[in-house]
Amino acid sequence: TLINVRWVAIFGQFLTISIVYFYFNFNFNIKYCYLLVLFSSFLNFFLQIRSKKTDLLSNKQATFSILYDLFQLFGLLFLTGGLTNPFSILIVAPITIAAGFLNLRSSILIGFLSIALTIILSFFYFELPGLENNYLFPKFYILGLTLALCTTIIFLAIYSQKLAMENAQRNEAFNVLQQIFLREQELKSLGGLAAAAAHELGTPLNTISLVAKELKKEIGSNTKFNQDLDLLISQSKRCSEILKQISKNPYTEKEDKFLDKASFKIIVHEIIDSFKDQSKKKIIINEDDYKKDYLITKKIEIIYSLKNIIDNALKFSSNKIEIFLLSNEDELRIKVEDDGEGFSKQILRFLGDPYINKKDIENNKDGLGLGIFIAKVFLERLSAIINFYNLEDKGAAVDISWQKKDLIN
Repeated sequence: TLINVRWVAIFGQFLTISIVYFYFNFNFNIKYCYLLVLFSSFLNFFLQIRSKKTDLLSNKQATFSILYDLFQLFGLLFLTGGLTNPFSILIVAPITIAAGFLNLRSSILIGFLSIALTIILSFFYFELPGLENNYLFPKFYILGLTLALCTTIIFLAIYSQKLAMENAQRNEAFNVLQQIFLREQELKSLGGLAAAAAHELGTPLNTISLVAKELKKEIGSNTKFNQDLDLLISQSKRCSEILKQISKNPYTEKEDKFLDKASFKIIVHEIIDSFKDQSKKKIIINEDDYKKDYLITKKIEIIYSLKNIIDNALKFSSNKIEIFLLSNEDELRIKVEDDGEGFSKQILRFLGDPYINKKDIENNKDGLGLGIFIAKVFLERLSAIINFYNLEDKGAAVDISWQKKDLIN
């Protein structure tokens, strides 16, 4: 990418130098300018030959590449009027690229050098005379332009670095999200294989058990063989029970039910039931304002998200959580409230982002960021509106709502 970008820069530099010198008759050191552009061309051609299309530049290689571009641009500006050259604005380009692709240390280095070279160009440069050789730039203009460029460099560096970090965090979070989907698909596939195996093994096991029982009748009172046959019968029975349990696995028995319609209330109750053996805390279900039940598609996005939110509520509650189901002719809602300490102000600001800063989480080792981020993404893909807030007395709340037309399809 950097090689291709440099080819564009080289072509633009050559074209600009030629037009300004030959068409507008600006008198400057065109030979040295052409030498800088020619050297860049040879260097870029050499790098293009050596590098393969599949090669990725390391951080160190990319840093040196951008540093070269910065110093080459500095050389051209030095020969053509310094900051009085309208193209001096291009000095912010290297730090913009660096902050978006390089690590913090390299970005700081390039940013510092960009500012230093900008300051140098405000004092030392070959003047760029015009047609009448009387272009004057007041000192305060040069000073203001220097400050403007330095401020722009700092702003772009911080902004681009922040965007790059957030983008990396989101990509990592989406990779986790993809792994969850793959895991669910693998479990379903394994469940299908287990169900098929249970079905196929059931018949030979029944045959073994039946033959063993018949042999026991034929042998009669022979104690030695009876013990072996009893063991064979009991073990075949045990195998049958194990196969039945495998067949009842939710990923086998209910594999196709994720695509079926089901009552929203039943789905919520099934999710709550899955926590009863995991947590001793009390779970209260309030359905006073649940006026109308709806059949919805049992999508894994809804199931995973609600499980995640309820699990977080149980972790951070003191003794209990309360789940409110609300519905009317147009809207379907679920609220999850706990009696814990609530969201801290620092965490509440960033809920829904891929990660929350460890300093903001303080001593809490469980964290909130990634799970809530995935749940939020899942729910918003299904047109849900999700709000996080603290209760007036004590505790945190998560409010999720759908419009009927968005959820019922």
